[in-house]
Amino acid sequence: MSRKQPDLMIDGLRLPLHAGAQIHQQYEDFGGFFVRRLGGGAAVHQETWRKTRTTLSAAGLIPPGLDGRDWSQPFALGCVAPRSKQAASNVFALPVARRADAAPFGFAVDATGLLRPVPVVVAGDTATLGLLAGAVSYQVLWYPLLTVRAPAGVRSYYDAQGAVASWELICEEG
Repeated sequence: MSRKQPDLMIDGLRLPLHAGAQIHQQYEDFGGFFVRRLGGGAAVHQETWRKTRTTLSAAGLIPPGLDGRDWSQPFALGCVAPRSKQAASNVFALPVARRADAAPFGFAVDATGLLRPVPVVVAGDTATLGLLAGAVSYQVLWYPLLTVRAPAGVRSYYDAQGAVASWELICEEG
């Protein structure tokens, strides 16, 4: 099984390696969800909506070249950090919003906790991982393709002594 790390894509633009030689991506949920406490202290989960916020930070030799972008408009973000699900079953429902240029990949988890690469067959939005004798669970990974907004745009930094251009972009699903 071979897997290629996809390039970061922002609004259809592929960021060159020199603008993002070191890319970090973080995901977090945000939205209308809370834990309320009853009179006796019992926790009650309430949720009306949930979306994903992702923060990208990168460093390279040159800035990312995103200064001309209209940040008031939503855009497609081809993520570089995979998301994953793990279960006892080898069949998984995948999100529709995933990158078409980077295939899902997967692992079987053996009884000692080691990850064993297994083939993945995708039909529509269902991934079926190859069976492995003795596997106790399976894990599938995919690269999200999110429709996001980033009204603040790119926050840029430059280290003149080290000749390193760094930047950060905080995006939220619309």
